[in-house]
Amino acid sequence: MDDERSSSSSGSMADGAEHEQLVKGLTFETARRHLTQQFGERAWQSLMDDLPRRTRSLFDEAQTSEWYPEAELRRFIHVLHAQLAEGDDERFAEIARALALAGISRFFRMVVGLASARFVLLKVPVVWKRLRQGPAKLHTEIADDARVLVHYENYRYCRDPIYRQLSIANCQALVVAATNTVPPAAVLRHDSRSMTLAFELLK
Repeated sequence: MDDERSSSSSGSMADGAEHEQLVKGLTFETARRHLTQQFGERAWQSLMDDLPRRTRSLFDEAQTSEWYPEAELRRFIHVLHAQLAEGDDERFAEIARALALAGISRFFRMVVGLASARFVLLKVPVVWKRLRQGPAKLHTEIADDARVLVHYENYRYCRDPIYRQLSIANCQALVVAATNTVPPAAVLRHDSRSMTLAFELLK
């Protein structure tokens, strides 16, 4: 499913993982807690049953402040899309936004609650750095038509349509936290390692 190294042990840049995309363990803990609360233990266990043992172990053993291969999260996201969303992209987007919202701390909610949609979208790279490490780089800009563009470079999951949907949902969740609205979004372009997401700001 992915050619990226798939160890379940925690990774760090100092451990020689400088070419690997990593995600903070908090992501796994949040997913387990939120989805169990929303869908129940049986649904959660069904998700776990469809994952390799090394991936399942992260949801029980990952330390919230440590770093782990994002390839393991990607496996989980595909199972989530297939099972809970039943392959429906709109349903998946709803679940993914709710999951991202569950990961936003109370303090951050207070901060973004005072911000505009434009402000939080322009700050997507800042949020990214809190949750991910690796070669991928993000930057944002305001287009001539006033849409906010989020550019991803050197990010190997741009080729994955489900991961592109996840990326949109994660950005939209920040706007929901700030304004309680979901901004229309689209993928302007993508290739194997880059993509540009466009978000329309609602009046």
